[in-house]
Amino acid sequence: MLALTQILAAELGPHGVRVNAVAPGYTLSDGLKARIAKGERNPEAIQATTALRRFVEPRDVAEAALFLCSDRAASITGVTLPVDAGWLVQAPYAQYLQGNPIRPTPAI
Repeated sequence: MLALTQILAAELGPHGVRVNAVAPGYTLSDGLKARIAKGERNPEAIQATTALRRFVEPRDVAEAALFLCSDRAASITGVTLPVDAGWLVQAPYAQYLQGNPIRPTPAI
């Protein structure tokens, strides 16, 4: 999706067409709510994997798409906007907090 968004932005930009994408994280959709209700998903565990400790609401995704389609984003093209409550930043940070398994932190 990233590459396609960028290629189309480069190809269509000279024609005045902007191409962007929205990449949502765990969105509290009806489908996810049903899985939570059935015990197939643990909401606390999912929220703990995000920097903001919350689910993405469907409205959050819609607002991001609306922004990218608006004149306020007139100079933005070729971008994939994560709407993930910080999941992309939390995953590597959580790994960092666990320490480097190759070079353990020396005892103090």
